[in-house]
Amino acid sequence: MHDTWVRSPQDVDPLSWFTGPRMPIAFSIAGVLQGIAIIVIYWDSWSIVALQIVALPFFLAAGWLTARSAHPGRRRFRLRDAAQILAFACVGVVISAAGTYGGTVPVAQWWPGIALGVTFVSLSPYCTPRKQLLCAIPLVVFVGVVGWIVFSSQTVFWPPAAIVIIAVGPVTISAAASVVFSYTFVSRTVALLDSSAGTEGAALSIEVTDPELQKGTVARMSARVAPFIESVATAGEITPENRALAAQLARRLRTELVTATGRSWLDVVAHETGIIVSDPARLADSMNESQRAALRGLLVAAMDSTGVDRRSLLIELRAQPDGSTAVALSIDMDLPEGRRLVLLAPYYLTLKTTVDDLSWDDGRRLLMQFKIPPA
Repeated sequence: MHDTWVRSPQDVDPLSWFTGPRMPIAFSIAGVLQGIAIIVIYWDSWSIVALQIVALPFFLAAGWLTARSAHPGRRRFRLRDAAQILAFACVGVVISAAGTYGGTVPVAQWWPGIALGVTFVSLSPYCTPRKQLLCAIPLVVFVGVVGWIVFSSQTVFWPPAAIVIIAVGPVTISAAASVVFSYTFVSRTVALLDSSAGTEGAALSIEVTDPELQKGTVARMSARVAPFIESVATAGEITPENRALAAQLARRLRTELVTATGRSWLDVVAHETGIIVSDPARLADSMNESQRAALRGLLVAAMDSTGVDRRSLLIELRAQPDGSTAVALSIDMDLPEGRRLVLLAPYYLTLKTTVDDLSWDDGRRLLMQFKIPPA
């Protein structure tokens, strides 16, 4: 229940919204078009019609900011992002209100309320239900106060309470619909993912230690130990030289096994592939199976690509004061943007559902950063 309120649809199903940042722009254009239509229809009813035209770009700017903040390469959509976007739209509401006060436009036809509601709806795929509630309450109060100030002279036709209800109606309905949509989408998607994890978890599991590596170590040492034992058995006696060699082999075997056991699963991957891992505290072992599978898949895909410099791949893990683990991955990639997106998208999207604050800085050198939540 708690996870449902603090996760957005983009968090639990980033694939559905990977190309979605253009959606807020489409919503803002739709809100502006309805505003233009109402402005034209009631052209002579506004007190200052020019201010209605000035207010329109603020809703377009809100849509652009939403698209920019929701880009899959950026960090998780924050409350600050939502507040900034809604603040831009509210400036448009105030400008329109200044050009409406003293006019004869009916409160039911006040277009900024609808445009503000459309702006709020465009946030729903990227904003958690709890953040939407935190934004909705002051927003409804704001629109109610502005609506009453602008249309208080129309009490001849509407009672005061009705004026406020009509003014806040579009925003209230949009906010309620957005919260319900986000909550329902997240809860059902999480339930589906949990169900899939229960039936297909074996396909994604990665061991904390690598048994194959340990088997290989034992096999290599056995290849040296077996001939030694055979030579002793054939000779029928144990010489001081035999004892010295046996002690030497025992020390080497112990060192190999201790080293292999002390490696994290990411150190094992580094040992196999030659990538550079900086994880002195073995923080990689705090990752769960889904996180390991996604990260290992990304590493394997990157190293298999001909446009990637395998020697440049570096992964660093550092503990944070809040108990989380910060992870940074950097790699040189000589790939055009399209091929790079095709290479990264499947593993990036899988990883995004299991970690926090995943983002990347694109360029000749790719830098990807994310946090592993505290256990």
